[in-house]
Amino acid sequence: MRHQFKIIITCLTLALGGCASLESSTTTHSGDACKMLTENKDWMKATYRSWKKWGVPISVQLSIIKHESSFNKDASAKTSTAYGYAQALTGTFNEYRKETKNHGANRGSFYDSTDFIGWYFSKSIKSIGHNPYDAGSFYLIYHDGIAGYKKKTYLKKSWLMDKSSQVQKLANKYRAQINKCRIKI
Repeated sequence: MRHQFKIIITCLTLALGGCASLESSTTTHSGDACKMLTENKDWMKATYRSWKKWGVPISVQLSIIKHESSFNKDASAKTSTAYGYAQALTGTFNEYRKETKNHGANRGSFYDSTDFIGWYFSKSIKSIGHNPYDAGSFYLIYHDGIAGYKKKTYLKKSWLMDKSSQVQKLANKYRAQINKCRIKI
């Protein structure tokens, strides 16, 4: 009986421990990619996996997330279904789940958000053919959709053009920082 009790307690501890997310939901170093990735090892692994799987540079992923949610896993839009780190729309995220067979994906998960960004990035490169380090153009595609980008809907939105420039500048900054730091992944 005592042995069974120990097994039950051990199982409950492991199960409840598994409920706690290994992912940190925020960062105190959003201006420094090296510190941010060192502080959040799971983020480092997630961005690296997305880069290897989909070809989206780590610096671009981080810049998109910074500008979309400020690294807040619970960020939500008031006027759309956008939610989570990547501010993925419900319909687009469901399409991602279906195409990648990642049916358990969660927009509040940093790993799933970076994989989503990578998946969308890959679709946009196949459709439009932009440079992988052109974070500004990718942001326009990410915001207005591939069809909207092809129709150049962003040209009527000066605020979006400004935002895409900010995304590009931050991606360039993150890229320079990542190139200088020695992070083991």
